[in-house]
Amino acid sequence: MNALGIIFSDYYTDHPVQNELIRSRTPASLPYAGRYRTVDFALSSMVNVQMTDIGIIAKENYGSLIDHLGNGQDWDLNRRNGGLTMLTPLARPETHTIAARGRLDALRSIRGYIEDSRHDLIVMAFGGTVANIDLGAMAAYHLENEAYLTMACSEIPAGIGEMMLARQPGGRIEKISYLLKESAENHLCALGTYVMSRADLLEFLAEADNQDYTNMNRELIQKNLADHRIFGYEHPGYARVIRTVEDYFAASMDMLKPELQKELFLADRPVYTKVKDSVPTFYDYHAIVENSLIADGCTIKGTVRNSVIFRGVCVEEGAVVENAILMQNSVIERDARIACAITDKNARISAGVEVRGSARVPFVVGKGKRV
Repeated sequence: MNALGIIFSDYYTDHPVQNELIRSRTPASLPYAGRYRTVDFALSSMVNVQMTDIGIIAKENYGSLIDHLGNGQDWDLNRRNGGLTMLTPLARPETHTIAARGRLDALRSIRGYIEDSRHDLIVMAFGGTVANIDLGAMAAYHLENEAYLTMACSEIPAGIGEMMLARQPGGRIEKISYLLKESAENHLCALGTYVMSRADLLEFLAEADNQDYTNMNRELIQKNLADHRIFGYEHPGYARVIRTVEDYFAASMDMLKPELQKELFLADRPVYTKVKDSVPTFYDYHAIVENSLIADGCTIKGTVRNSVIFRGVCVEEGAVVENAILMQNSVIERDARIACAITDKNARISAGVEVRGSARVPFVVGKGKRV
């Protein structure tokens, strides 16, 4: 596919997202489903349509993201020409600052990278969206409709502030709005993935420079709904935009449902990730495991139910883990109990301690913390 890929690794919002899990990492490097990072989904969607030039815009706390991606070898992107490019923050001459005010400012800072591209189309994606999008079909839809901009969307649970779309019968977007209060219903929401021609994007960025635009949704989408053909491509499979801890917990628990797993992990569109060779997980004779995802390299001696367990986790004898997410190298000591909670990397729950949250407000044990 003749397209340049750009992945936003951060939220790029004026309003800080309250998420304990991204204090020391980007949203794109959130661990997911036992062995993946959320960036793997956008990256794999691009690789699966033979896109070979992909840039990832970093903002801050991107050490774990760089460690995960390396030189792009696991996605076949370690190439002499093109391949994977990390676009770290650059100071803008007029502001002398590296703080991007939003996605639009981030794009303006890499304008030279876009100008140097030989590709006709640009595919932009948010690295915190969990979805296996058929970008080939989306690009064909974009060209077939002679669209100015095409946005991926899906009927999903929406959080406060989520962009919702209203489409005409032919798929053209006629209105966008934002969810202002919690809703139990699904809404047709933007997934943060866009297709646009390189020429149109560069023309818009030049205008943004002249007018000092800062808000991509307002200036690129909302202002152009009447004058330009902006379409919504509805993604038919599983999708979730992860912004809050609650989003992350719900999206992780979704992977315990086989029907949702099948929508996300497809044989013809595989999801690639960093390869780590680990020993098989050890299950003690008295261990009890029910409906859980458990990665390699773990030691399970206690009880694990309805949980997602990452590499190197140890659940000691007598410990009970229910409806929980235990990230890499977490330790649940003897006779401890944990429910509706998330332990970040290298966290430890002391012997006999009980940690309990709820599905709506999961308890989070920070990276390297002991409770």
